[in-house]
Parts: sequence; C-alpha cells; structure tokens
Amino acid sequence: MKKIRLLTIDDDKFIRHLVLKTLRSQYSSFEVMEADNGRRGQAMLQRHSFDLVLCDWEMPEMNGLELLKWVRSEENLKDQPFILVTSLDSKDNVVQAVEAGVDDYIAKPFTPEQLFNKVMKQLIKSGRLTQEEAASLVRKERIAASGGAEVLAASKAPANKASKRQANSLKALLMQGEARAPAALRDLDRREALVLVKRSEVLPEIGSPVQLGLMTTDEDPPQKLSLKGYVASLQLAERNPNTDNLFVRVHFLKQDTETTEAFTQLLNSQA
Repeated sequence: MKKIRLLTIDDDKFIRHLVLKTLRSQYSSFEVMEADNGRRGQAMLQRHSFDLVLCDWEMPEMNGLELLKWVRSEENLKDQPFILVTSLDSKDNVVQAVEAGVDDYIAKPFTPEQLFNKVMKQLIKSGRLTQEEAASLVRKERIAASGGAEVLAASKAPANKASKRQANSLKALLMQGEARAPAALRDLDRREALVLVKRSEVLPEIGSPVQLGLMTTDEDPPQKLSLKGYVASLQLAERNPNTDNLFVRVHFLKQDTETTEAFTQLLNSQA
C-alpha cells in the first residue's frame, strides 16, 4: 500500500496527538507530520509535499483561514487538499471557509470515526487513494477499543489540588452523548479538569469528546457554563477492578469567546 503523508497543524498538543493516534491506528502507512501554529505549518508546506492538510482555525501567528488563503494563492499548492478543524461552526464561518477554497471541515469535538471518515473521503476525492485501496485498509486498532485497556487501577487517588472553596462552591456534570453524570471536582484550571464519577452512570473512553458542565452554588443567580473537551486519561479510584468510582481527566478544547470569558470570570471568582 502506498505511503500517505499528512500534515496536522494545531496549537493544542493533545489534538495533534489524537489525530496521530487515530490515523495510525487505522492505517500503519500514514505518515503524520505536525506543526503547532500556522506559520510553522506554512514553512513545512514550503519544504515538503503532503497528501492532505488538517488545520485548526484558531491559532497564533497565522490562523487556519489565513493559511488556507495563502495555500490557494501559491501556484504549486493551489490544489492541496485542505481540511479545517474548528469549533467555529456558525454559518458565517462556513461561508468564509468555502469562499477561501476549503475542501472540507470538521467541527470540534469530533470522534475518531468522524476524523477518519473525513480524511478517507478527501484522499479518495483527490485521487491519493482509490476506492479499492481504501476498502482494503486493515484497521489494526480502534481508539474506542483501546480506551478500556487504558483504565489503570490506582495505587492511590490523584492528588486533590482543588481548593476547599472551589470544591464546595462548584457543582460539576460530565456529559457524553445522552449520558449525564454528577461529578465531584478534584482539580480545575484553564486547560483541564479532574473529576470523580460513577462508572455505572457514564463510562467515557480515551479520546472521546465530552462536555463538562459547571455551576456555582454560592451565588444567586448561579453562574452556569458548559465546556467542550476530550477525555485525556482514565483511572480507577481504588485498587479494585470492580470499583464504581472513576477519575476522568478532561482536556479542554478552545471555547467560543463568550464561554472563554465566562470561564475566566468563574476561575477568578474561585481563586
């Protein structure tokens, strides 16, 4: 099978890792190169050829839309297959991306299945793979299948870093699909949260998209917000494989401006 080279551009290391793990688990001949902002991605596109570019929209130095416009203006890159990865899913953003010449886009949070399907669709559409080659791919390992194996029995519970005020004045809810589980907050900062949930109420997998709902309990009216994220790690709360208690570390994605401002205000109020 031919070698396929992809470039993933995202300032979030966790997302880059998720893309790499998803694609290589499906097809060992994927070669995935990484850049952590648009400017570095631009430099790599000038030095290397790629079968597909997966690029975040919101990045420092040069955002994804700016990079896409540059790609389409370059004679040797104007036909480069390009997918925008974004949490900006308003009609205006979609129109901007289409007008700039995007081949496809995928909204955060996405599942490994959604990512792989988008990638394969563009590789076939651009002629990098034939339908027959795509159909013959042997899927070595699914992230969804490996997630359960990555739940480790804890020798001790993760350190509780949340302040007493934070723990007492915030209620948390872990949401995955239709599942809703009350969550005991153990740690919270701008990048991630650690919560304790019941496995009988929700059982997420490594890499799966989730939302974390937060509500203050010491204000009237209470502050409420919902943060998009991915499951970064899972750990049993006790050295007992039958325990119902599970620690879930949620890595936050970029939020919209309103949510970001509300989250900053909430964190400041809990300091």
